[in-house]
Amino acid sequence: MFEIPKTEKALKSKISYYRSALNKEKRDFGYISDGHGKRYILFWLLFILNNSKKSENYFKWYQSEFPNDSGEPLQTLCWSLGLLRLQKEEESIFRLAEAMLSNLYMIPHIIQEEIHLHDIWHSSNVEEFGYLNYIPKGIIENISQREMVWIKEQYNSLTFRRIKKRYIEIFHELQFLKEVKDRKKLLSESRSLLDGLNPAFG
Repeated sequence: MFEIPKTEKALKSKISYYRSALNKEKRDFGYISDGHGKRYILFWLLFILNNSKKSENYFKWYQSEFPNDSGEPLQTLCWSLGLLRLQKEEESIFRLAEAMLSNLYMIPHIIQEEIHLHDIWHSSNVEEFGYLNYIPKGIIENISQREMVWIKEQYNSLTFRRIKKRYIEIFHELQFLKEVKDRKKLLSESRSLLDGLNPAFG
């Protein structure tokens, strides 16, 4: 499990080190492959640092450098809460919904609600229940009570419940579906489930 720096100084140092490493990779090779996922961990660290300006600047840089990146669950949750702190609630809700679908077990784990295992096809291991073992406690400890309430309200809203229900139906069906054409159709639908929440479609 990734160890969260224990002091603000160490936190800033780790952020600076990761940013420098990513920038060096861009200078040396003309692109960033980031095989170790530093670009994701920076979302975690910036969330804990809770510096709005640094967070906003990094969000913009990340979107510019990785416009088609699929991301990872905890990164997306930290992104959502970072946007909430920036008072960008519309985009924050969209990112929270992304986080919900990226790992169906993460949000109920964080808000301490009952977790139900789903009989579905997982396209990667970060979507599986075992991912919860890799969530640093330091991140959960830095979610404020107000943010916890907000997450619960969104997660239990009719909109989120409808999206989650259809997502589970789709990925349950994908377990047994072999026909490529039919799989593509369902996967395309799954990718469109959040279109109604995406500010880019507004």
